[in-house]
Amino acid sequence: MSDAPHVSSDALTSKPLALRVMPMPADLNPAGDVFGGWIMAMVDVAGAMPAIRRAGSRVVTVAVNSFVFKQPVGVGDIVSFHAEVAAVGKSSVTVDVEVFAERNPKAPEVVKVTEARLTYVAVGEDGSKRTIPAEAPAGHAAVACQLPTDKEVVLQVMPMPAALNPSGDVFGGWIMSMVDVAAAVPAMRHAKSKVATVSVDSFVFKQPVSVGDLVSFHAAIVEVGHTCVTVDVEVFAQRNPAHPEVVKVTEARLRFVALDEFHARQHHHLG
Repeated sequence: MSDAPHVSSDALTSKPLALRVMPMPADLNPAGDVFGGWIMAMVDVAGAMPAIRRAGSRVVTVAVNSFVFKQPVGVGDIVSFHAEVAAVGKSSVTVDVEVFAERNPKAPEVVKVTEARLTYVAVGEDGSKRTIPAEAPAGHAAVACQLPTDKEVVLQVMPMPAALNPSGDVFGGWIMSMVDVAAAVPAMRHAKSKVATVSVDSFVFKQPVSVGDLVSFHAAIVEVGHTCVTVDVEVFAQRNPAHPEVVKVTEARLRFVALDEFHARQHHHLG
């Protein structure tokens, strides 16, 4: 089986990618769709990213100017949040967010599921409103390490305080679980089916991850066997909005097997 080109949300909007996540069963509502509140929370986080960069400081949400749900989101969808500054006031930043879902590995499609506009206010260290500079801060995209050009950003997430360990860093298990999800994305696309993790061939933690870091997971297939797919993942953290830097925090290699609709291993050749 050969890889068919998949349509990315990046090709459907001019807005930069802010977040890319995969909802889990815990995010479902009683009807079996992803809870609207989960999507709203992710939209708020995604919208805050360009607002923080433009303001050069913390921001707080003061208004949801519009919010439209266009289609439901399901477990297993790869949900991409694209955000861009639409207007800047004396102390406020208005951001437009578009949300797309990639679904159905057998016949992949990308659909627009949500669009929203939110307004944020810049605040200082003491929490009081502050004036936004007339010019956007320069150099916010500075990179301290080389990002991989041979891998796709399959997930991009921001860990929250619930993901912390007792030492105050993000729990290693959270990173491991996200790496597993990230590696499964290209494996599912290639197999055009569900996959199951069968081995972690290597896993190296290079630096700790903190709450507020924007963590991107870059993944690519490196080997395809009779029923298995091997994927390499590199993980980077963008931190410190005032003086941005990007550091490599993890690298890993995982192996998956393709499953049929009965969760049995597929025996046709995947290459």
